[in-house]
Amino acid sequence: MNSGSLRVRLTILAAATISISLIIAGVGFYYLFKKHVEQFVLAELNTYFEQLVSGVSINKEGALQTEVMPSDPRFNQPLGGLYWQIDLAGSESLRSRSLWDEKFNVPTPPETAEENHLHVMAGPGDKEVFALERLLIVPTENGGEKKIVVTIGLDRDRVQNAVSSFSREITFGLGALYAALLASSIGVILRGLKPLAALQQQVEKLRTGASMRIEDVHPSEVSSLVQEVNALVEGRERQLDRARQQAGNLAHGLKTPLTVLSTIADDVEATGLSESARDIRFSSSQMRDLVDRELARSRMATFHASHRSTLLPALERVVAVSRKAPRGDAMQWKIDVPPDVVVSIDPIDLFEILGNLLDNARKHGNTLV
Repeated sequence: MNSGSLRVRLTILAAATISISLIIAGVGFYYLFKKHVEQFVLAELNTYFEQLVSGVSINKEGALQTEVMPSDPRFNQPLGGLYWQIDLAGSESLRSRSLWDEKFNVPTPPETAEENHLHVMAGPGDKEVFALERLLIVPTENGGEKKIVVTIGLDRDRVQNAVSSFSREITFGLGALYAALLASSIGVILRGLKPLAALQQQVEKLRTGASMRIEDVHPSEVSSLVQEVNALVEGRERQLDRARQQAGNLAHGLKTPLTVLSTIADDVEATGLSESARDIRFSSSQMRDLVDRELARSRMATFHASHRSTLLPALERVVAVSRKAPRGDAMQWKIDVPPDVVVSIDPIDLFEILGNLLDNARKHGNTLV
């Protein structure tokens, strides 16, 4: 396939456009899904937070205590994936059993009760967790208030696995969509370029002379081009007709004075100047041959591919005429030309060329032409 063809260029452009579009869509879907997963995780952690803080209190000694635990059993399994921790300055932290003997090092505890911190931090078992940190103001039994920080954590691997699974599936899906869109685009391109292929065939017929004009119905995008080509062909044919007419006029204009020179040569010879008469005839004969040769050459220079002639019928007609000329009936004529041979020449010019050629063969040949 020609790399410079319109079909290849459109296919490459379609492939590039589809690739860029699907890559942007894939990246957008990935981050959108990741955002929704994180929002879902935040909602889950908020639920656990509300369950946990509903039973948190501070006793008279200033120590933390809780009466309600989150319902999810993973909080009670060592390294179960869900963790909670309550921190109070100057008091021992309360932790879920899932933390086992480890604890969260809260990096940036909230400073106000309305502030939430959701970030990734180190968790138990050298794993990272998505952690929600919130500040809670708890009244004490002696009528005071203390600030506590509640941290709820979820193994990051669980979130990443969901995101990675979605990423693989969306990549496979977008790959299949890419193949389908590219195949559809190629089909549309081939379908859309069919009129150009038909136009190419019409131009080829015009060039080889199989037709005189570009015909058929073409799309509006190329109809103006068809009209221009047809107008160009018509203008070319008018030029050829004018050139042929001018050549004929020149031939008539020159042959008359040459005929007069031949008559003058006869008069000169009658006066006894035979040598002078012979020179005049020789010069006029050379001039006549030169005129015929140049006229034939000018017609050959104006040949156009749209002029087509079948060779065999023209030969048969010229041979039939040559048989009736002097010495023609004494010659043996043999025609060995396939019937389907076509030449790019006007029929009139073809008859003239064949006539001159076979006339010389009749005059100067021995027995066979």
